[in-house]
Amino acid sequence: VQSALLSVDKSVFKKILFASKQIDESSDIDECVVDPVRSLCQSVVNKSVTYDGWWKVKFNAAAARTLMDIVSSDFDSLRFVNDIMTDIREEAAEYLMTLPSQIDAKSRQGDSPNNSSHSKEHLDSWLLDRFYFDQPDKSTNSAVESVCYLKEEAKDGDSKVQYRYGLEVLSTISVMKSTDILCESSRVVENMLVSESSGNTPFHCAASWAVACLYLDAFCIKIAKLKASFEDKSENCLSPQRQLSYISASPSDDALESDLSMSLAHLSSKFAIAMLDEVESSETGKGDAPTHGSVVGLIGKAAFPCVCEVSSSFSYLFTGRSSVLSEGIQWQSLYLVVVGKWAVLAEPERGGTGGEGRVITSCRLSCLALRRDTSSQANNNSPARRLLVAHASLDPHLPGLFSLDASSSRRSNSRRGPSLGPDGRPSVRLTRSRMDLWFEDSNAAGHAYKVLSSKIAKARAKRGGNIKAALLAR
Repeated sequence: VQSALLSVDKSVFKKILFASKQIDESSDIDECVVDPVRSLCQSVVNKSVTYDGWWKVKFNAAAARTLMDIVSSDFDSLRFVNDIMTDIREEAAEYLMTLPSQIDAKSRQGDSPNNSSHSKEHLDSWLLDRFYFDQPDKSTNSAVESVCYLKEEAKDGDSKVQYRYGLEVLSTISVMKSTDILCESSRVVENMLVSESSGNTPFHCAASWAVACLYLDAFCIKIAKLKASFEDKSENCLSPQRQLSYISASPSDDALESDLSMSLAHLSSKFAIAMLDEVESSETGKGDAPTHGSVVGLIGKAAFPCVCEVSSSFSYLFTGRSSVLSEGIQWQSLYLVVVGKWAVLAEPERGGTGGEGRVITSCRLSCLALRRDTSSQANNNSPARRLLVAHASLDPHLPGLFSLDASSSRRSNSRRGPSLGPDGRPSVRLTRSRMDLWFEDSNAAGHAYKVLSSKIAKARAKRGGNIKAALLAR
């Protein structure tokens, strides 16, 4: 269809597709147009199923462009498309909500019903948050990293520029490419199976739905804005349109800028805030991060004694009174303590009773992930056991004691700003880092893992709950 649109004038193609549509401003969409338009809407979301029964989905930006090219100048058709795409967006969101329980049930096959590391209360929202922020595998970006940094400004240049999160929801396809698609066989079954070697297929599929919901949200915003421009027109002129572009885009001619603006759409404010706003407002200031060098109470809090290896680049953080040098490696005694929504590593107080510690570094619980290190049990004769701590955040600055993960996108840590994704666009990128914490024995490590994992799950479930509310918003 898009090849035909590129080959002839759009008005000619519309006359062919909507040949019997009555030219009557007071009438709704003609019955003969309903099926073609509905089919075009459904083609925007392409579904496939894996051999083991998991559904994948992909937003088809070329189909979305075809749909918009056909209906963008006809208000009745546009209104009809707005209703259909809203239904498709809501259906996709509702299906995404069913995946946490499906994946949980899959992971529990053969386990007893009570063998749960996270309560049911937080499970669904916690997994939803993981669908957006965790990598399906080391070579794949998380769903949230599909989002780009955009700027929006009026064409007249008089109004203030707004910065937004968005995506490219429309794209063109060449005649040659469309010919290749028509000549190849359509495959509905994906050649992807669940196995330890090939990765986590259910999570891959869930992440695909998370990405599709991002695109559908932005696409529906674009349709709604175009529909509103028809409703607000006066004297047969559309109200001044605001133009979208990538915030690092280089100057180009008006035609290219107009085409790019047509292709881009921003996310709904509620969705963007729920997913990407890491800074929560606090009138009392109690939610602020504990600062380096401040004193934190340990009594009455979840606090766990541990040690970590300290490189020379981080030695300035410590007083040096509780460190040990062994075989050329500096080891530092610490307390891992939870303070509100923060995980804090604190240096034991000097000559005290153990009731307070000096803050070395802190990071949001919602940005953390814990993993037991099974290799330390096999290769280490010492009773000491290690927990692997991973941190992922929109902030390009690494927390103290954390080192950049080798799988993380390489970008400057000196300033906040957009980074270029693999496609050269200024995309959201999570800065991933890691550190190792050692505990006295397996019991100490297991207890710390259990308590901290629960608190991390609750923190991530809170963000997941906000994402859920935004996805299901009518």
